[in-house]
This record gives sequence, C-alpha cells and structure tokens, in this order.
Amino acid sequence: MMRRALLTLVLALSAGCAAVPPQHVGVLESFGKVQDQTWAPGLHAWAPWFGVHRINCQTLQAEEQTTTPTGEGLLVGLDVSLVYHANPDKASEIYSRYGGLSGIEANVVAPEFRSTIRDVTAGFNAVDLYSSRRQEVSATMLNELRKRLEGRGITIEAVLLRNVQMPRQVSDAVEAKLAADQKAQQMEFVLRKETSEAQRKRIEAQGIADFQKIVTAGITPSLLTWKGIEATEKLAESQNSKFVVIGGKNGLPLILNP
Repeated sequence: MMRRALLTLVLALSAGCAAVPPQHVGVLESFGKVQDQTWAPGLHAWAPWFGVHRINCQTLQAEEQTTTPTGEGLLVGLDVSLVYHANPDKASEIYSRYGGLSGIEANVVAPEFRSTIRDVTAGFNAVDLYSSRRQEVSATMLNELRKRLEGRGITIEAVLLRNVQMPRQVSDAVEAKLAADQKAQQMEFVLRKETSEAQRKRIEAQGIADFQKIVTAGITPSLLTWKGIEATEKLAESQNSKFVVIGGKNGLPLILNP
C-alpha cells in the first residue's frame, strides 16, 4: 500500500504541462514510437516519458536562385519563390518519415523544386519567361510540383517567378524587336493618316468635277448669245461714251471704251 502511494506521488511530481504554439501540431513520441494521437495548439498535461515534437503548419516561403536552360538551349537566371505549408493531419507522418518539417524540406521539397524549375523551363523559350506567357510558366511549375509532392503531407500554394536574368544576346534581340514593333505601329498610323487625307482630296476633287460638269452642261451657244445681247443692250443704254463695232463674233457688236 505504501509503495503504491509512493509511486503515485512520484508520478504526480514528475508530471507537468507542455504547450503547442498556434498553427503548430504536437507529435507525441514514447520510447521511440510515434503515437497516432497529436496535440492541437494549446496547453496539455505532459508526462516525462512522452517526447513532444512541434510541427510548424504555417504558410512558409522558400526562395531558389538558379540558372536553368530554356527550350532553345540558352541559360537563364531565375529567382523563384515557393509558397507552401505542412498539412496538420499529416504531422505524425512528416515526423516519422522525415524527422520533422526541416527534414522533408531539405530532402524532398527543395530537390523537387529545383528539378521542377529545370524541367518546366526546358519546355519554354527564353522570351516566354518575361512575356505574356510568364503566368503560364508559373502555373505549369505549380501543377508539376503538386503532382510530385502529392501524398507527402505538403500543400503547395503558389510558385512565383520574381526575377529573370536573360542572356545579353536575348535581351538585345527582344529590345530590338520591341523597337521595330513600335516603329511599325507608328508607320501604320502615318499610312492611315495619309490614306484618309488622300481619300478626302479625292472626294473634294470629285465634287468640283461634278459641279463643273453640271455647270458646263447648262451653258449652250444660244444661252451665251442671249446673255451677249442683254449685255449689249445694257451698255447701249449707259450714258458713258463708247465705240460700237458691228460684226463681232456670232454677229454681236463689239463695244469698246474710248
């Protein structure tokens, strides 16, 4: 009876508490065996024969600076960020298989991340890495890495291309192409403007020609003779001195001022 009471006292004195931080999972280990039960964030009663291993399940970021080949065989410098987190329900497996989060990061996530970058960029040209296909490259890396890490207890949230360092010959070629495109757009604008101006002049000339055609069609020899007679009558009635010569063109008199 006294031995039992002494054992109970020893257990009571040796027991304590263990805390698990927010967004962490506590993995319990007893005499080298990982327990199926895990601890949620908070304060828990703890016995000294239990080891408590805290697995960080926060969203984390890893950065990779590498030189990778592209589809045309050029070497391009890339800065890529990986955003990920450990799955809380896989915390025990992460500890038992990899020794914790740092183990799976060093031995699985980082190597697969580097390999994915090289494999994906090999399917794209260098200019795709900072053109309109940049998002496509990033999405391809994300999908490929998710496939490779499936079932490992890690969720990949995003893959971000942060910086691209192109070979000198490629950057020069891209700048030349952009300059040529800009010049072509400017020339196209000038041509459209000249075409509009030429069209305006054609319309104006056609209007003048139509007017002259209408006026010319209405002027007949008889009309001109009649207008000449009217002018002669008005001049004859004028009080100003004048010379009248009979026998002008079309039989009309020629009136000359003295």
